[in-house]
Order: sequence, then C-alpha cells, then structure tokens
Amino acid sequence: MAIFHLSVKTVSRSTGRSAVAAAAYRTGDTLTNERDGRQHDYANRTGVDESFIIAPVGCEWAHNRSALWNAAEQAEKRSNSVTAREYVLALPAELDAKDRADLARSFASAVVERYGVAADVALHAPSAGGDDRNYHAHILTTTREVEPDGLGKKTRILDAAKTGGPEIESLRELWAMQCNEVLERHQKPGRIDHRSYERQGVDEMPTLHLGPTSTTMERRHKAEQERKGEPYKPRTFKARENERRRTLNDHVQEIVRELAATVREVAAQAMDARRKGVNGLLNALRVKGKQEADEQARRAAEARKREEERKEALRQQALRDARERAVQEAKGRMTDMVKKAQRLAPDAREKFLAGEYPSDPFDRALKAHRHPLGTAGLDAEEKAVKAHLKVYQEQEKRQQTPARGRGRGGPSRSWSRDYDSGPSFDFMK
Repeated sequence: MAIFHLSVKTVSRSTGRSAVAAAAYRTGDTLTNERDGRQHDYANRTGVDESFIIAPVGCEWAHNRSALWNAAEQAEKRSNSVTAREYVLALPAELDAKDRADLARSFASAVVERYGVAADVALHAPSAGGDDRNYHAHILTTTREVEPDGLGKKTRILDAAKTGGPEIESLRELWAMQCNEVLERHQKPGRIDHRSYERQGVDEMPTLHLGPTSTTMERRHKAEQERKGEPYKPRTFKARENERRRTLNDHVQEIVRELAATVREVAAQAMDARRKGVNGLLNALRVKGKQEADEQARRAAEARKREEERKEALRQQALRDARERAVQEAKGRMTDMVKKAQRLAPDAREKFLAGEYPSDPFDRALKAHRHPLGTAGLDAEEKAVKAHLKVYQEQEKRQQTPARGRGRGGPSRSWSRDYDSGPSFDFMK
C-alpha cells in the first residue's frame, strides 16, 4: 500500500555540511569542493538506482553537477549560510522503476518551474535488511534562482516564517495529487493523502516516523535477536510506541468487525426464515436478533468507551513521559552549552552564541525544531546561557584584577565565595 512522506530539509554550513558533499553522497558521485579543496568520493556507494539534474530552460551549465554545486557554495559568503534545500519523497512501491523515476521527475520539474531553481534528483532503492517497499527520492535544489550565466537571487519565499509553511503545505498537496494520478492511471488500488488522520477524520492513532537513527538501531537489534533464535521485540521508544499504537488500532478494528459479523449473522438468519416462509419463526428471530444486536451494540459501545479511555490514559502518560525526557535532555543540553561557551576565548563566544541562537527566523526555526522543548525551550536556554556567561565574565574580570584590602592579617575576603554555581533550570519544570 502506498504511503505518504514528503519532508523538507536544508543543508547549512552552521551544521558543518556543504552542498557539494550532500550531492556527492546522494547521487553516488565523486565531487571536489573548490571552496575548501575537499574531495567527496562516493562512487562505490550502492543503492542509487538513478540520478539526473533538471534546470530552467537555457541554463545548460547547471546540468554539470560539479559546476552547479560549487557555484552554490561560492555564492554564499556567511559562515552559517544555507547552501541547498532537500526534499525527501516516498515513492509508491506498486510502480515499476520507470514510473517511479517519471513521478520523481514530474515533482522536481514542478519545483524548478515554481521557484526557478535547479534540482539534482537521486532515486534510492530499499536498503538491505530494511523494508523492501522503501523506494524513495532525494531532490537537492539550489537556494538561489538559476540563470543562464550563473546563480541569481535567493528564493526567500521558502525561508520566511509567514510564507514557508504554506508553501511546503502546497508542495505536499501537489505530491499527493501527482502520486494518486499515476496510481489511478496504472489501475493501482492504493491512494495517499497529505493530511493528518485528524484532518481526514480518521479515528486511528498515527505511527511515529522512526528516522535513520532508530531504524538502524532496530535493524541491528532484530538481526541480533534472529541470531539468538529469540522473538523480535522493538527496542527504541519510537518502535515500541508504534507497536503499541498498531495493537490498539487492530483491537478497535477487531471490535468493529465482530459487530459487523453479528449484524450479518442476524440478517442471514432472518433471510433464511423468510425464504422458508415460517412467519412465526421469522418474528421470533427478528425479536431475538434485535435483542442480540442491541446487546452486542451496547457491549461494543461500552468496549469502545473503555478502550478510548484506556487509549487516552496511555496517551497522556506517554505525553508526560515524553515531556520529562525532553526536560532532562534540555537540562543536559544547557549544561553542555554553558561548558562549551566557558571553554572558548571571550572573542569566540559571541560567534558561538550567534551560531547556536541565530537571529534569522528560518535558521532559528530549524534550531528550535531540533531542541527538545521547541521554540520556548530554545529561547529560555539562550536567556539562561547568556545570563550565566555574563556572571562568568564578571568573575573572570575580578580574578584578573589584583585583590585589594590585603594587610598583614591576609585578605579580608576570598573571591571564591562570590563564585556563581551556574544558571537555574527551574523554568523547564
């Protein structure tokens, strides 16, 4: 069954990445970053089915992968610049290789036409030991418009806080529409929807996206359990939570199926009695069937209510546990930030803080997305870290200034008594 997945990421220097390295890795190519002289050789990488570049009309130079991504690197001067944008798409496993490639090409062409950028498309096959339906595409695009003689202005519509969200939602809807058109044309039964279950009105708990880290851990754990001859049980939190949600969904569906089977059984009995012409038996069956159906319906309603209450209790507990883990992770992160900043020279601290707490809305939104407590946690962390550093810097100055008030009896006051033990983390509770 086809599934929907479309995520949008960025390649930023603030995280130590480059567009040249990203393109080489995703396409299985060998490229040299002219900016720093580093060569990225992934020519022996497996799992890349096909790769190609789509560029605006008249921009033939952009079809040279090395020229395109070195131009993207050279066009940006800031140390925290975003040099590329990446779209990750789940391709329908029901289609053959040619149809999957045509579908990815169609979406990439729409992105190129809409924003005037160039797109480097890499089609990946499922990894060994993973889900054999996991065909997907990585589409790496420039963050600037591509012109016949080079790169032009930035595509700010995807960077701005007000327009970025609606634009991505529009692209998600476009991808769902393109997939469904191809599935229908090839007479495949599956359809996808870019909306959440809640927006679709589906009474079902969605599963969590594992991501590369959890997926790798689960594969290793599964292989180890198979070697030991033991049954596989999920190890990571996300995998365990997905198994629990699937169990709950299956249980609810089983209740619905049992209720439907009961109704069908009563209806079949009534039809059989009618065919035999036994009016008395027919009336008795109708009464009995109605009573049984009412009782089954009552029991099913009670069961659904109990299950919903249990699901809600489990959901609330999971939210509390997740919140507690996020708070603990945020506390550890804050402590690490303070220690990192203290180890830096005073003139390097400002650059470090600017990288960790950028003022650019889009970059800050990305940082907040990776923070355990989101935007509020990032803002509070920045405030606490800067407050501590301010106290720490004042203490450094006092330590460097010769002590006053010394007499024959020794110093009148020890500076160590004024030393601040660190910022408070109570705001995260």
